[in-house]
Amino acid sequence: MLFNKKKSILFLVIIFNYCLLLKNSLSEEIEVIDPITVTGNYYPKKLKETGSSVTVITNKEIEQSGMQYVSQILTATAGFQAYKSGGPQSLTRAFLRGNETDHTLILINGMKIVDASTGRGSVDLERLKLTGVERIEVLRGSQSAIYGSDAIGGVINIIVKRGTKKPIKYLNIEASNRLDKDISTGISGNIEDLYFSIHYNHSEGPGISAAEKSLGYDENDSYNIDSANFALDYDLNSSTEISLTSRVFTSEIEEDDAPLGPIYDADRQTNLLDWQSGLSLNKEYKLFSLEASVSTARARRYQLKEDRKYRFYIADLNAGKLKFNIPITNEENIILGVETERSHMETQDEYSASDFKVSSSSSFFSYSNNTIKNLFIDGSLRSNHHDLFGLSATYRMAGSYIIFNSGFRLHTSYGTGYRAPTLDEIYGSYGSISIKEETSRSRDIGVEYNAFNKNFIADLTLFSTQIDDLIGYGPAPGYKYSNQGSSKNNGIEIFIKYFPNNQITFNSHYNFLTTNNNGRSLSRRRKHSGKTSINWIPKEFSHLSLNSFVEYHSNARDGAFTGGHIAGYALLHSNINYSVDSKTKIQFKIENMLDQKYSESDTAGTYGRTLSLGVKLTF
Repeated sequence: MLFNKKKSILFLVIIFNYCLLLKNSLSEEIEVIDPITVTGNYYPKKLKETGSSVTVITNKEIEQSGMQYVSQILTATAGFQAYKSGGPQSLTRAFLRGNETDHTLILINGMKIVDASTGRGSVDLERLKLTGVERIEVLRGSQSAIYGSDAIGGVINIIVKRGTKKPIKYLNIEASNRLDKDISTGISGNIEDLYFSIHYNHSEGPGISAAEKSLGYDENDSYNIDSANFALDYDLNSSTEISLTSRVFTSEIEEDDAPLGPIYDADRQTNLLDWQSGLSLNKEYKLFSLEASVSTARARRYQLKEDRKYRFYIADLNAGKLKFNIPITNEENIILGVETERSHMETQDEYSASDFKVSSSSSFFSYSNNTIKNLFIDGSLRSNHHDLFGLSATYRMAGSYIIFNSGFRLHTSYGTGYRAPTLDEIYGSYGSISIKEETSRSRDIGVEYNAFNKNFIADLTLFSTQIDDLIGYGPAPGYKYSNQGSSKNNGIEIFIKYFPNNQITFNSHYNFLTTNNNGRSLSRRRKHSGKTSINWIPKEFSHLSLNSFVEYHSNARDGAFTGGHIAGYALLHSNINYSVDSKTKIQFKIENMLDQKYSESDTAGTYGRTLSLGVKLTF
């Protein structure tokens, strides 16, 4: 009865927002920006020119949302789902089009991230704050031909802010009724031809128990987190630029455990230090351009039990790339290059220790063509060599066609994928030397409509992915990693963006997903998920903006535990931004407005209704 009452309130709020949207649909000139993406190919392209399925989350959308984490703003966007093992700062992984969490490559300005705590190679999204982020680009579908191993499901590229010509300094302070505290600050500017941008964030709070309180667990799991990113760009001359990007993240988090069953309270703590740094050189010549880059990623995770260090993980990744961009004509372009990586992983617990290294190298080639008006075609090929698994090859083809004078655009892509097992999957506690590489085939086709007055965009995409030799935990008692046949993911992605005027923006995503592996759906995948947001700036009060977000997720099987099940849920969030003056902004935020009881993984606790108040000062 209570649930039905809350659903009625939720529907009334949605209807009210739609009425506001329709009431303010005035015919006036609308400012529209045609964004570019760097993840659809080896060089920036306009979205309308790429056949890949790409979502770009802009800095304006990030600021309007009031969200703090990458995982939050990605939730229920096209093709994206996530699972979380508890409240804030608990382990959060990405499912892109239903693929495994280690099938999505996470990048920061093109640099890879490593996670020492997981043998599967996936990245904990809760480590990625939105402080200092300019935009996020999500590329769906197999991208191994462009990005190598780990990109079977797609790529999430997080672009940090560059230095600015006009100096900018800010301070943002936020606190919640749950005693969470968040402080961020930053500065950007330039010294002649040297551009710099520095951003810092500190978060702390009592948290909640990841183990569900209905099972009798009341101990909160506190957290203390610091993160920073730094970007430096130097224009040596009109044709040469040197860039340095660095990021560091440290945390002390109390955590619970789930060894062979539901999550339960445990007196444990995890300390994490990870950082990435990359240096690149971009040089323009008369006939071609050159990009050379080196990067390093480090992760150190230490686990303590009753104040005693009983386990640690260390992961390192060093990479180098050399790329040539050769324009043949104004309509044709060739890109070729080489890339190399060296991985290292070391672990130690109460019973054993291990230390492994492996190297891989690859060469790649890409060709794009626009000789036929409104038709954009590109293809990529990559040859890989792995120390343990030898040679392999992947390829990808994509096309985009704009139908003349109709507003419609057709886009499609097909690609093969490849993922080499991680060192832990081969040699770790649950490793197996007989394990084989995963391979995939991914295809999608879609139609986009863009209204002539630029105030309405809609896209419908159908996709299908098959992964062969899927890697997963084997049966008891050993639980050794093994290849578990083929998995098949099929689905539909629908996206609508409507902005009738400069006061209102309406965004809506819906995802339909089916998965199958040996006759069973894949664990924690939601068949239905979606998100609708409305941003409204009243014309009479331009210093005020109102934002509402509704997200919906259907139920799912949780194969991590015997008989595990996750119920479906719908959440409503809202925030109000008020600009006191050009340098002072106040934000009031309500998350889980209807105080829904829900879980993102079996028996894991989550936050109820949360109220936050923040102040942002710009100097």
